[in-house]
Amino acid sequence: MKDGRILTTHEAKSMTSALKEIEGIILTVLYAITMLVTFAGNGFLIYIVWKKPEVRSLTSFMFVNMAIADLLVGLIVMPWSIAQVHTDGLWMIPGVFGEVMCKGVVYIAYATLTASILCLTVIALDRYYTIVHHLRRNLWFRRPKLTVPFIWIFSLASMSIFPAIQTVEDHNSQCMLSVYVLGDPYKAIRGLFLYLVVINYLIPLIVMSFLYTIIARRLWFHGAHRNEHSTENREQQETLKRRIVWMLIIVTSTFALCWLPAHVVHMIFVMQAWNIEVTLQPIVMFVCFWFGHANSAINPWLYIFLSTKMNTAFKRMVCRETRQSPPSNSVITSNANLPPEQEAVKEESRL
Repeated sequence: MKDGRILTTHEAKSMTSALKEIEGIILTVLYAITMLVTFAGNGFLIYIVWKKPEVRSLTSFMFVNMAIADLLVGLIVMPWSIAQVHTDGLWMIPGVFGEVMCKGVVYIAYATLTASILCLTVIALDRYYTIVHHLRRNLWFRRPKLTVPFIWIFSLASMSIFPAIQTVEDHNSQCMLSVYVLGDPYKAIRGLFLYLVVINYLIPLIVMSFLYTIIARRLWFHGAHRNEHSTENREQQETLKRRIVWMLIIVTSTFALCWLPAHVVHMIFVMQAWNIEVTLQPIVMFVCFWFGHANSAINPWLYIFLSTKMNTAFKRMVCRETRQSPPSNSVITSNANLPPEQEAVKEESRL
């Protein structure tokens, strides 16, 4: 019986080790694919807005801002997540540089999340004033030169607590939160993760849901402002506005769904700090955060394929249609002879 028990223990350990290795391989492959899609999508988006002036608007600049945040996630946060899987959470970079990197990676992870959700909120505000209060055009947040710095300054400032409390622990060489400097560790954990959920998820989503509800009621039930010159023109513009709003609702909903599992994990941390027994397997936690990081890969492609003007610019760039176009098509003086797709692009650029 003794030998049997020893054999069973060894088998169980081997099976556990093999399962853990398989989980690590699967997560590594998922992250590798996600990183490639992230670099390609966000690189294309930034390049299109840089090269094609006709696609530039506050919405496109906000998506470029999100693309920069997503690229930082792909360059810094995703490789760190892969390393965490294979090192069991051990921080392998020694010395002062390792301490700085430990603080910086976590800081960037949460600051980029804040920047992304703020960009989506600004886009919702812009659509709200464009459709519901269309006469109020000179608002400060509709100027990218002011909005972009504000978003990053606010994001960095609101997450500035992490460099102060994130550290490499001497006793286990793990990059982790050291909340003892904040007083009672249980209260600190509860306050910190509740703060993240409220600031980076609940408040922005409530604001955006409220704004898009008003926008939808105006577009689908009451019609937008009716100062257009003809019924046909008015219907065309309202159709395009509905398309843009649908695109933004899809992007926002995707963001909310992707980051929901990670914020559920944050709430589990809060519950554990309240001495509520909730068991969370490491693989489950990694997958939850992978869903959030995968949003960095999904965002740019949603915008490229759902926006008429971005989709057209992307197709032209990939297929190099602009080089094959005859010179007579390079100057267009009216909408009368435009193909439907180009006409939609021109109208969408005005909204």
